[in-house]
Amino acid sequence: MNIELPFMLSVALFLALGILSQWVANVLKWPAIVVMAIVGLLVGPILGLVNPQAHLGGDIFNAIVSLAVAFILFEGSSNLDFRELRGVSRALIQILTIGAMISWFLGMLALHFILSFPLSVSAVLSGLFLISGPTVIQPLLKQTKVKNNVDTILRWESIILDPIGPMIALGLFFIVFFVKQDVGFQVIIAFILKLIAAAMLGVVVAYLFKWLVEQNHISQKLVAPLQFVFVLLIFSCSDLILKESGLLTVTVFGLCMAIFKRGDFMYSEPEHFIEHASMILVSTVFILITSSLTIDVLKATFNGWLVLFCLVMILFVRPISIWIATIRTEISTQERHFLSAMMPRGIVVLTVAEFFSTLFIEANVPQAEYITSVTFGFVFVTVVFYGFGFKTIAQRFNVSSNEPSGVLLVGESPFSNQLGQKLQKHNIPVMTFLQQQNGQSEAEILGFETFDGNLLARHERIYADLTRYEYSLLLTSSLMINAYAFTELTDEFGLKNVLMVDSANHQKNMKYRVGKQISNHILFREGVSYQNLNDYLKQGEIEEIDASEQETITDEDLLLYYIDEDGEVTFQTVNNALLGAETGIYGILKQFYTRVQPTRVNEAKQL
Repeated sequence: MNIELPFMLSVALFLALGILSQWVANVLKWPAIVVMAIVGLLVGPILGLVNPQAHLGGDIFNAIVSLAVAFILFEGSSNLDFRELRGVSRALIQILTIGAMISWFLGMLALHFILSFPLSVSAVLSGLFLISGPTVIQPLLKQTKVKNNVDTILRWESIILDPIGPMIALGLFFIVFFVKQDVGFQVIIAFILKLIAAAMLGVVVAYLFKWLVEQNHISQKLVAPLQFVFVLLIFSCSDLILKESGLLTVTVFGLCMAIFKRGDFMYSEPEHFIEHASMILVSTVFILITSSLTIDVLKATFNGWLVLFCLVMILFVRPISIWIATIRTEISTQERHFLSAMMPRGIVVLTVAEFFSTLFIEANVPQAEYITSVTFGFVFVTVVFYGFGFKTIAQRFNVSSNEPSGVLLVGESPFSNQLGQKLQKHNIPVMTFLQQQNGQSEAEILGFETFDGNLLARHERIYADLTRYEYSLLLTSSLMINAYAFTELTDEFGLKNVLMVDSANHQKNMKYRVGKQISNHILFREGVSYQNLNDYLKQGEIEEIDASEQETITDEDLLLYYIDEDGEVTFQTVNNALLGAETGIYGILKQFYTRVQPTRVNEAKQL
């Protein structure tokens, strides 16, 4: 029962389904791919509401998927920062080289002998299955707070292999193309030259774009759209040089852009645009692909052989590759166990698999019509298995941290130092970002972790291990610095976990001056400023009382935070009342409104 929808409505519907699935997954704290898979299967093969491939037509459908894959690969390669690889561990290097080769070879054998794919298809698919996907693994790492060694390895394995996996698959596809044909020496030389030309197209366009930017021939508002257009154009034009070489061209273009930008302000806007556009494309294409699967294909694919294949990949291929690759490295036996039990695949795998499925179908390769459904099944199984079992597996091998979620304090002052001390007494990790570092600071003397660099600059923040930290408190005296830090750190900590103190200069009108979004994230109460808090500490200190004594808290007291029995802290904000818990600890400033300066008291009470 396929519903015939107008073309425009169809496009809008699948865009909406993709992004709404991301939103629902975020609310449920599920892997996004699980929600998208359920939605795609429901509207497609299960309920039979619509089949996008049949409705849009093969040419349009394949063009959408191809252009989306091009942009996804560009986004992945352009986000690589080679400076981040300084000092990477030996274990990571060997996993990315020896481990990847073993995984590819064993995966190819499993695809061939278990699922009966031809060796050509098996080789290409196994290259794709190397991709774990940062969009899957990084939220899991953040939620579980795994130890630094395994966090670094899993995070960088996903980041580096995300763009490299499709390129490995593309290289294998070209190799298969030549092996299957009777070609002479001249044809091979011509192919290599065309391949180099396709790569050089990416380099030349990257330098052209860089020159246009540096010579101010492009206004700032057009930098991102023009870059988007360049990606689509060079992907399409590279086919004139060598068929299906577009992925190589856009990846080279992306790598060049990654080298050029190095934190340059001119590239910050395209970076955000590319990231958001990539998410939209990935989500939409994933729904398009899964809803285009048919019941017949699913029945033919989802059987005991697929289950056996998934088990072999999870229980044998990944563990064998990790154990061999990490011989005589710095990681412990428990960490090796955990790494060998962790390799979820992401959305990009299925999206790129659909692209190669089209190529193999056009080449009349047997079993090619099952590439997408097998990939979907494998991705779905690994995401469900690893996604919902991640925390349990981490605890089983003792690689997850049992400490409470930490707090990043932006700005050093008597109040922030005393707050940090109180939190540390409850074993809550504390990091301080110091605006000015002249010699040893009091925060360092108190034992707070500090970051040597500018934590508000994204290209420097990549060197900070922020896995332990859930909250960021903006406690400087400057409204401008707090507002800037709020914008920078919300991507890192999430919107609800970045909080800032009010400003003494804009107490009454702050929510109108900085915007409603930020005003909803003011710490403690409106009108309670940086200066108020530090003035109070000249004659008082932060006190802690048991939750059973909360009735002693009066309107003259300022409630700061609540710490539950597990050591997890929650901060008082203008929209978050904390009183009412039966157990735990409250942190307060007793008689705050009678001790601070009278003018500020009146202003604060009015608010």
